[in-house]
Amino acid sequence: MYRPEDLEGLLETTLQDLPNQEIQYVLDHNEYFWCSLFANDAVSIDGGTSIVRKVEFDTAGTARYCGVFETDEYKFKDDIHNIDVHWAKLTASATWDEWEIVQQKNSKKGFINLVQTRRDQMYIDLADLIEETMTAAPNSATDKSTPYTLPYYLRFRTAASDTINTSAGAWNGKAVKFGDGTFSTVCAGIDSATEEKWRNWCGLYTDVNNAMLKSMRKALIKTKVKYPTFLNSPLIKERASKLRAVAPTDIVLSLMELVDKKDDAHVSTSKEVLGGMLVVDDGLVKVNKIPIIPLDTLDQSDGTPIAYSPVYFMDLAFFKPFVHDGYWQKVDPPTSLKPLQHTAFGMNIDGAHNILVENMRRCGFVLHKAS
Repeated sequence: MYRPEDLEGLLETTLQDLPNQEIQYVLDHNEYFWCSLFANDAVSIDGGTSIVRKVEFDTAGTARYCGVFETDEYKFKDDIHNIDVHWAKLTASATWDEWEIVQQKNSKKGFINLVQTRRDQMYIDLADLIEETMTAAPNSATDKSTPYTLPYYLRFRTAASDTINTSAGAWNGKAVKFGDGTFSTVCAGIDSATEEKWRNWCGLYTDVNNAMLKSMRKALIKTKVKYPTFLNSPLIKERASKLRAVAPTDIVLSLMELVDKKDDAHVSTSKEVLGGMLVVDDGLVKVNKIPIIPLDTLDQSDGTPIAYSPVYFMDLAFFKPFVHDGYWQKVDPPTSLKPLQHTAFGMNIDGAHNILVENMRRCGFVLHKAS
């Protein structure tokens, strides 16, 4: 029987033969947006049972215009809150049986093809899990096994019920609907019902038209917050904006059709309308130079169409993907699966990650339909 160290040694000595082989995988998703985000834009930190940051909503209101020798009024207010985000642990695995190894032991290429395809399947499973999780709400308010996701932070319910925002644009994002059908206004440990500044911007649209573009432009203005120039504090580190946008495929196509209707001249392959606000370039529609990525996970979930046709904009300077340093895509060498299965070997990939929002007024916004 092959020992784990034999299998690991065989992998090491035959991996160099792999480039002579090729295989195509038919994937479940055409865009792996979130995997790219956690690979290229994530912040890596270590330690701690959770990710904790501080936010302050209000001041003591001491500033006033005053007269000569007018008596001062001293007061203070400590309004610092903790943002608390758990680590969401994930794993995937690959396995081989001794009999498969024996069958291919005289063919290094055949064996390594088997091993590599199983490893590839493991990574694809992990990628699918991330993509399908990040556009769905957690299962419940107490769910700490999955990460805080896009609809968890960018909300469009105005109360802990199915009351949908009716404004074309306002700080009305207050409650999330969880997978089990329950609702909550508490987001990352802070209650949006009592803390108005912990509500996100959301806007209702009825169709992809000029009114929607106006709502989008207003949202971009309202969520672009700047500190006073004379606020020179070591506690504040201004960050460069890194806007990303995702939407259902049909909404992206409708935006492209809107460009077609307005670009009557059709003078170039790069179509630009509304003074450059709306552009179709390289097969993507861009709003204020921000590409809107069509995600099939926003089209349907388990075969059911996603309601409300949400269009999400997020600023990665404040809507921050985190991964655990030293525990992200951690791959263990093959080991025996005894006593579970005496002839089998397996390997795992593990990680821990989540999304942290530090400023709800700057992290992004969501546009949505009424149903």
